[in-house]
Amino acid sequence: MKITRWADLAEGERRRLVHRRAAIPEAVIATCRRVIDQVADQGDSAVRAFELEFGGADLAGRDLRISAEERAGAAADLPAELRRALDHAIERVERFHRRQLPPRLWLEALPGGTRAGEQTVPIESVGCYVPRGKGSFGSVLVMLGVPARVAGVERIAVASPPDAAGRLDPATLYVAERLGLDTVYRMGGAQAVAALALGTESVEPVAKILGPGNAYVTCAKQLLAGTVDIGLQSGPSESIVLADGTVDPEVVALDLCNEAEHGPDSISYLVTTSEPVARAVAEQVEQVAARLPEPRRGWVRSVLAERGGALLVDSIDEAVTLVNQLATEHLVLDVARPYELLERIRYAGEVIIGPNTPVSACNYLVGPNAVLPTGGSARSMSALGVRDFLRTASVVELTADGLEAVRDDVERLARAEGFAAHAESVARRPVAPPRTVGDRGLDWIRVGPEAVVVARRTRESHVVVGLHRGERDPAQRQRIETARVFLNHMLETIAWRAGLNLQVSAVLEGFPLDHVLAEDVGLTLGAAFRALVRQNQPRGVEGAGAATGVIDEAHATVAVSFEDLTRLAVDGVAGRLPERVEDMASVDLENFFGGFAEGAGATLHIRVLSGRDPHHVWEAVTRAFGESLRMSLDPNPFRAGTTPGVKGV
Repeated sequence: MKITRWADLAEGERRRLVHRRAAIPEAVIATCRRVIDQVADQGDSAVRAFELEFGGADLAGRDLRISAEERAGAAADLPAELRRALDHAIERVERFHRRQLPPRLWLEALPGGTRAGEQTVPIESVGCYVPRGKGSFGSVLVMLGVPARVAGVERIAVASPPDAAGRLDPATLYVAERLGLDTVYRMGGAQAVAALALGTESVEPVAKILGPGNAYVTCAKQLLAGTVDIGLQSGPSESIVLADGTVDPEVVALDLCNEAEHGPDSISYLVTTSEPVARAVAEQVEQVAARLPEPRRGWVRSVLAERGGALLVDSIDEAVTLVNQLATEHLVLDVARPYELLERIRYAGEVIIGPNTPVSACNYLVGPNAVLPTGGSARSMSALGVRDFLRTASVVELTADGLEAVRDDVERLARAEGFAAHAESVARRPVAPPRTVGDRGLDWIRVGPEAVVVARRTRESHVVVGLHRGERDPAQRQRIETARVFLNHMLETIAWRAGLNLQVSAVLEGFPLDHVLAEDVGLTLGAAFRALVRQNQPRGVEGAGAATGVIDEAHATVAVSFEDLTRLAVDGVAGRLPERVEDMASVDLENFFGGFAEGAGATLHIRVLSGRDPHHVWEAVTRAFGESLRMSLDPNPFRAGTTPGVKGV
């Protein structure tokens, strides 16, 4: 293994390492242009001809699309242990990627009669390219197909090179069958990319193509980038292990060889301040390489002698600067205190905390995606994920007041930039009458069994509430914004205990009074939850719940029933607590619950049993309240199709 001191490298060598994205040879470009042109002109016949020319597969008279029987038969060709490993990978990757799903719609109430947000929808179609040149890569389809399915992409096509007999890798077919992907093509290389982008008699074109491949696949994507979205491009695999003197040299050697065995174009580096560590790792690398079969053994030795090895630096600070410059695909932190360095790492496809985290575990089974930016593109690109299969559209609405608030500034900016029609568009626009909204000023934006978004605007406030079921949104706290910190805290606690993702945006307009804020947020939240209960009626839900909340010395119970009968009973608060809790009055917290009962048509009973600290008391109440809401949505098939309570209409 080559050992080099970073300071001894010439400036040109450093620059080549930092800017290491390889140029595509002219011969490859010319071949890809020929392939694209012929696939565009001749369709399926060109694809078959190129499969024979480049891969030796004679597909004459055979469908490019794999039949259902061939997909289903793939399971029989795999050992049961391999099927189970792929199943485990699918489960873990799906669980991780479900956390990435954003709300399908969020809106924010802004001052001056403005409402703005984003709607997120899946892209219509995607082509998943699964390579095969150096082995079986069913795991690649796991990393591509799972997030596409989680995102809700309607049409997912798979393309992978066949062997000489025209068969696809059984592991890839098994994963496709497990994911319910019924459009799988036996085609690879530039011809597959061209067919997916342009369409043929058998291949319906897709909106986006994702997946790693050789130089021909990469080149074809780049040539077709104006026709199809090519997304994240992954080149030769690469990793850096940043190690200090505390590391086990064998562990580092295993990680270096793990990356180097991808092929002779891989990059695998150790960055360390310790020359003895580098020499000990070099000895271990030779022992690991000697145990590998060919051609992997030769690849490991050549990569670590020519395209990798050890880079010696003078300090950990220099090491951090270097790994940020290199912006590698995989960065392994094999150091005593990895999390002290983590916040200083700005550019890497993924950061792996050693020594018990093999790169291979991340490649296959941990959950995060293994399709990562390479060649330094981690400076601006991220790991493949659900977001790659989604698109967002801004949603904006101005009320009459909102239009008046921006009219002069828009006209001024438009005229300054020479856009006369822009200026006229706002200056001469007549004010339209308000849109018709529902009862109590509720503007129903989205209503369904999994999500409800509703807005309410009065002369006093503008409130938007979104309730979304599913995996917890880790950014939930950032989606709750009112003028009072303690109200935000209450809402967050309610959401977590209720098992709901909650988005709340509230602006006071004209009357900046806390009781207005509390009541109106409560009323809008209540209306949203009532709608969620009603939407789930057909499948049967409890429609009522009762729970206990405890925190330190405070103890409270809450019972709620959604029966279209508004009633609030609060016991044990009067005389127990000071007038204020944090930045709110205690009475306004009662107003919040009163507003909820009003908006939800709910009977709500709150009883404080003990507690001296007002923060603890109200947090015990909100914990119990959230739990009671969760119970209200619990399945109960006996109530399917009935009203949630006994007095509903």
